[in-house]
Amino acid sequence: MTTLKQKTVLVVGGGSGLGLAVARLARDQGARVIVASRRAAERLDAAPGGGDLQALAFDIGAGQGAVQALFDTVGEIDHLVVAVRPAITPAPLAQVDEAEARRAFDIKFWGQYRLARAASERLRDGGSIVLTSGIAGERIYPGMSTMALINGATETLCRMLAVELAPLRVNAVSPGFLAPKPAKVEAAAQHFPLPRLGAVEEVAEVYLHLMRSGYATGTVSVVDGGARLL
Repeated sequence: MTTLKQKTVLVVGGGSGLGLAVARLARDQGARVIVASRRAAERLDAAPGGGDLQALAFDIGAGQGAVQALFDTVGEIDHLVVAVRPAITPAPLAQVDEAEARRAFDIKFWGQYRLARAASERLRDGGSIVLTSGIAGERIYPGMSTMALINGATETLCRMLAVELAPLRVNAVSPGFLAPKPAKVEAAAQHFPLPRLGAVEEVAEVYLHLMRSGYATGTVSVVDGGARLL
């Protein structure tokens, strides 16, 4: 295991939720953490323990020019974490809003693709990229075709990049259902092998492990309380 002390970690989508939990943990382990999101400064100022994280405004859906500008500002880094989840309305295939689906692909899949491509030229030796897929890529849920396709594509991208960018390491985390969630989802979680919703801090620990583990690459770490097994 390597250390994150004095390493530079860029967390895209770190203004709230899972990304913010990753940013806090990395900071607590001695890393210099930069959080990039559309309202990074506003959200970090409002979040407990977020005010001392460096914030940069960045829209992951704004295209390659925005990505290039982000890395021109950040410079060289040791680790890139992308933890974004686009808004998507669950719907049967015949009722899917294609414009919304395309926007979701552009944010989560193409956004991660662009960031990984740019980061590959800015990562220091021993560096890593950690992407985010999700349980909809591990188990099929009715009405979740768009997210299932995005997550499946993200996991394929992870494996491809692990080969193409070696010896840089590329991994992904596939989170399950994290609190808070609607009562219907919380009730369903009572039937998981671990009968509850997950906490963002529990999943964030896996991102830290993948950054620090020098022999992990091309892996998709599922953290879902066993939900995919049912």
